[in-house]
Amino acid sequence: MKFINRWLHWLYQLSWKKVIGLSAFLLMVIMVPISIQVANNRTRTKSEAALIQPSPEAITTKFETPQGPPKIYLVDHFFGKAGDSVLIHGENLGGLHQQSSVVLSGKKISEDNLVSWTGKYIEFKVPANAISGRVEINILGQRTSWPGMFFVVDNTVLTEINLDKSGSDPNLAILTGTNLEGGKELLVWLLIVNAEGELKLTAEPGVSLTQTSFNLPLGKIYEVRLGLTNNLVQLLKVRKNDNQTVGIARAELSTGDGRFIPLKVNPLYVSF
Repeated sequence: MKFINRWLHWLYQLSWKKVIGLSAFLLMVIMVPISIQVANNRTRTKSEAALIQPSPEAITTKFETPQGPPKIYLVDHFFGKAGDSVLIHGENLGGLHQQSSVVLSGKKISEDNLVSWTGKYIEFKVPANAISGRVEINILGQRTSWPGMFFVVDNTVLTEINLDKSGSDPNLAILTGTNLEGGKELLVWLLIVNAEGELKLTAEPGVSLTQTSFNLPLGKIYEVRLGLTNNLVQLLKVRKNDNQTVGIARAELSTGDGRFIPLKVNPLYVSF
């Protein structure tokens, strides 16, 4: 009790400037461990999750009657860790309904991990203990799946591709790879998110290139297949036009016997 009285007496004698300084110091001491914890437990939020951002809408039982069979245009991103947000862009998705479901690698996504569900997009969070696999939807008994693989990643997944922007040319980026050992072919979807015009793609030395393109309601897709040799880092030059945004919408690294090697993209280098 005497200690408390002495402490209060000391506090009353402080000037207002010293009181403010002491408060700021105590706040800094409290915030440092919180900041460290946030930095060590980074989870991609919705704002980082998507190449294409729909208007936010909470999960609802409002049901939009499908006008045809369900379609999935894009799973964005195509990789993520437990707790990350994932957007399914499509058409005739209905809405939350007891006879509709979202499935990842054969397991139904629980309602606890559903964030939004409208006729044009579904947002879910990667469940704990999820494994890599196909993303499927069942809308009133009509099923469809995205052709790409969704990769569940963590800190042990070291295989990575990125779009590294040129420091001197804002319309040029290099598709680079890290820890691609064992991979023989890399399939990549490059999506033009906005603005018109064609991409110019040039394979780097040691890489073979085949490409096709097609249009989705979300934008134009360039499907690129790269034949790889060992110890490559720079894979492909990507040149866009002014005002365009280009992003990696799908990527699959396969071995000679057709197995997939899980990979990821640094969210900072998904698009340019």
